[in-house]
This record gives sequence, structure tokens and C-alpha cells, in this order.
Amino acid sequence: MRGTLHGSGDAAEGELVFTTASTGWGEILTDPSYAGQMVVLTHPMAGNYRLARAELESSRVHARGLVVSRLVDPPPGPGPSLVELAAEGGIPIISGVDTRSITLLLRNGAARRAVIALDAVSDDEVVARARGSVAWDAVDHVAMVATRTPYVVASAGERRARAVLIDYGVKRSLLAAFAARGVEVTVLPADVTGAAVATHQPDLVIGSPGPGDPSRMAAQIATVRTVADGALAGGPPFLGICLGHQLLALAAGAETRRLAVGHHGGNHAVLESITGRVDIGAHNHEVEVVDGPALAAAGYAVSHRDLNDNVVEGLVHASGRIASVQFHPEGAPGPIDASRVFDLALERALA
Repeated sequence: MRGTLHGSGDAAEGELVFTTASTGWGEILTDPSYAGQMVVLTHPMAGNYRLARAELESSRVHARGLVVSRLVDPPPGPGPSLVELAAEGGIPIISGVDTRSITLLLRNGAARRAVIALDAVSDDEVVARARGSVAWDAVDHVAMVATRTPYVVASAGERRARAVLIDYGVKRSLLAAFAARGVEVTVLPADVTGAAVATHQPDLVIGSPGPGDPSRMAAQIATVRTVADGALAGGPPFLGICLGHQLLALAAGAETRRLAVGHHGGNHAVLESITGRVDIGAHNHEVEVVDGPALAAAGYAVSHRDLNDNVVEGLVHASGRIASVQFHPEGAPGPIDASRVFDLALERALA
């Protein structure tokens, strides 16, 4: 497909995914979970408002590129435009293409590797480059996006609890959600050990969202297993979110697998099994937890399911000390209907 190039003007390659989000482009581009991926917007128009830097999810752009149907200029005002943010991040935007056709191809199982290239490159060269690109799940994206140095995010107002968050690619809005609830968060690198986590004596341990294939993360699985075992032995409770949820399942002996069609967007309906409540939430994942006998054998039950495709969207341990969700309670972009996940985690921490 041919279109108009904006942003950095450079070529790009990556795993192609689509998001159903109609706004929040700045949050999407700066979300570490999009590392290694080019994003197709299913919404037909983008760019018509300026971006607030305070709402960006990290200090830099992580997505490899953006594909839109119609790109428009925003009115004058503070903050960068979508094109300006892409240029700052060194990534291209291609507009004027049939994003509906691309989305349908992806929905029907088309190859996901894609390239944005200049016209000077022949079609055959573009196809060869796409086929020869490195697969998304063959790269250690977490090592590229997670912090290498511990840091502390202060609570907003009086401190009620202290948490350790293992950073696999955390979003600023997730840290802000805990800070707003009076939680001081110590953020540790992804390669931290369970023993090192314990030295901080937290009230709660959080496994953050992040990019990549969790089945390749042996060290992170081992750490989550140690933390979960500690929670069952009277240590701090554990909350896994997105990648943290997947790592918890693997630590419990369950399996994960690639979704036929990834979940990206802010309009997925999720059913909470215990209450029967349905929340509309933000999703961003290419991998799902397999609901098999290993989960029950380890004491886990499925707490949430996606109503579109029945994917496991949450787990809870029989002890009540361990829980996880696949979706993003913090939204950004997307609704925060399920933000009580944070409140329940804090209740467990203070119990």
C-alpha cells in the first residue's frame, strides 16, 4: 500500500498490530508495551488535537511507526502535534492508506511483519525486508525499555503503604494511580531477584506491564515465583498487571501462547466472575494465559474473562494474597472502569 510519509521520514520495520482506540495517540506511541511494534489506528482520523506532555506514558517514543487513514493538523496551541512527537521519536507515520483493509488482513491471520519504506525502494525489496525482519517475540524488549536504576515515586499526600514495582515497561499513569492512593512505590529493574525485593520490606509487590514474550523470560519468572511463594508464606501480597499477569501464570506452572488476534484498544468488555460486573477497559497484549489444569492445581481461579473471545483476563489465588489482571486498570488511553483493582490491592497490603 502506498501513502504519504510524515514524522521522521525514515524507514521502519516491526510487528504490525491494530488498536481500536480513537484518541490517546501520544500515550500509545510512548507506551513501552508497544516496543517493536507498528500500530494501525482503526479510527479513521488522527492528529486533530495537540498532545499534553504530562500525559505521555514515558520519556520517549517506543512504537516503531504509526499507520493512519486520514491525518489532519491540529489547531495552534501548546504541546506537540502527533507528527511532531513522531519526529522527536525518530519514527514515521504513513497516512492515506486503507487501514480497514489492513485491519481485516490482521484479523484474518495475515503475516504481522511489516515495513514502512520510501518510494525509491522496490516492492520486491520491501517484501524481502519484511520477511527478513526479526520476529517481535524473538527480541528481549524488556531489557530495552525497563529502568536500569532503582527509583522512588512518592505518594501523593500522606503515605499509607510502601510498594515495590518490578519494572518490565511500566507506564507513568500506573505509578500515578498508586501514588494517588497514598502508596510510595520503589521501582526496581526487571532483572531484580526475589531476595532483593524482600530487602525493601514492602507492603505490596507489583509486576508491571511490558512488551515481549513472557515464556522467554526465565529470570523474571523465577523472581515472580519467589515473590508469590513469599506472599503465601505471610509476605507481602502480589499484584501482576499485563506482562506481570502472564509471568505469574508461568511461575504457577501454566502456559502462555500468542493470540490469534492481539488485544489493543480501550473498548474491550471484561466480565468479573465473582461479582458478575462487566467493565470496559484498556487492553494491550499479544499473549494470553492458557486456562489449563496447572492453574487450579496451583490454587488459582480465573477472575476475569474477555467477553469478545473468552480470553483469561485475570487470576486470583485461593488465599486472596495473589491476584493479577491482563488488562490495564489505569487506562491511558482508555476508561478506568476497573481501577478498583488498585483499591483491592491496597486493601490486601494493609490487611
